[in-house]
Amino acid sequence: MAAVGELEEEYGDRVDFRVVSPEETAAASAEIDAFGFTELKHGLVAFTPDGEAAVKIAGHRFGRDEIAAAVETVLAD
Repeated sequence: MAAVGELEEEYGDRVDFRVVSPEETAAASAEIDAFGFTELKHGLVAFTPDGEAAVKIAGHRFGRDEIAAAVETVLAD
């Protein structure tokens, strides 16, 4: 995902970005369900430094702007 790479360069010193592979996604089904991604089984989760899921967007309904907004939300906490 190009947007993640761009944002990683911009925020990389303050944010840890992680793109999860389909294999990892399949192995984490219960955790994914806990985020509310029950139908599509994938999405975006932005965590606070203490591990709280601060932003959750199911599916593929996000791009660079939504990812950047999630990062800013986490950094504001």
